[in-house]
Amino acid sequence: MPERHGPGPSDPLVALGDRREQLDLEPYEEFVRLSQAGEPVALVTVICAAGSAPRGMGAVMTVRGDGSVCGTIGGGSLELLVIEHALAAIGDGRTRQLHYDYSGGPEQNLEKACLGKTDFFIQPSVRRPRLHVFGAGHIGAALAPLAAGVGFRVTLVDDRPGFPAPDSVPADVDVVSAPFGEAIEALPFDESTYIVIVTYGHEQDEAVLRACLHRPWRYLGLIGSRAKVRRVFADVGADDASRRRLERVSAPIGLDIGGRSPVEIAISIAAEIQAVRYDRRDAFAGHRTGRRGRKARPGATGAPAERHGGP
Repeated sequence: MPERHGPGPSDPLVALGDRREQLDLEPYEEFVRLSQAGEPVALVTVICAAGSAPRGMGAVMTVRGDGSVCGTIGGGSLELLVIEHALAAIGDGRTRQLHYDYSGGPEQNLEKACLGKTDFFIQPSVRRPRLHVFGAGHIGAALAPLAAGVGFRVTLVDDRPGFPAPDSVPADVDVVSAPFGEAIEALPFDESTYIVIVTYGHEQDEAVLRACLHRPWRYLGLIGSRAKVRRVFADVGADDASRRRLERVSAPIGLDIGGRSPVEIAISIAAEIQAVRYDRRDAFAGHRTGRRGRKARPGATGAPAERHGGP
């Protein structure tokens, strides 16, 4: 070991675990299995234990979305309380650190027969949001891997044979080759679903918008010029319910980042989706400007219009 000169850094070691706390692989395996399947789940780990504690540092328990568990962090009332926090973490996707003091001292926050303290860390597996991309031309094919790379479960839909081109999208992108209406009927939609409409024609764009508008979604974006968007909205917004839903649609789609190539447009769409995903849309309001520099309405952008009649 090399010689140290002068005062060295403080020892980073905080605590040593109890040898009696053996590695239990089953909760980890269950956590991984459910996470990969997209099921709601959280992993609870004992990160500190002092005094008379039911389990030592390193003990783990997996909590499923229905409240059932794999493994244990000690059972009893303490475990039930931790399960409640784990379910809350599954609900909001945020990690948690818990401290329970049942030592009998003035800081005690839990009544328990044994006397000790335990800290827990809760790691929820955040369900990957769905993104349905309608149109597998240049923009859709460029957007799919970008979105998959940041954690979306992407479905790329086109009704034309040969779209997308073979090997043009990664294996984790689901490709649906079917009429748009049939695909929409078969696809799952919920309040966390994202929808991007970038088909090859105005008629197809409008048809997909009509079919998706009244389904549950968090984000729906439509490509096109402002003139096209006004025309489509006038056609689709024939009743009050549709007009209210159209107020939530991002059209023209994407943040105004200045680019015009398909890949740059795809980046602008991915950026807007991420802003919505992380509730940062207001932070980008200044970048959503019209072609003459006027501030656009919320959900609008200066992204260039698509060219129809080609991929």
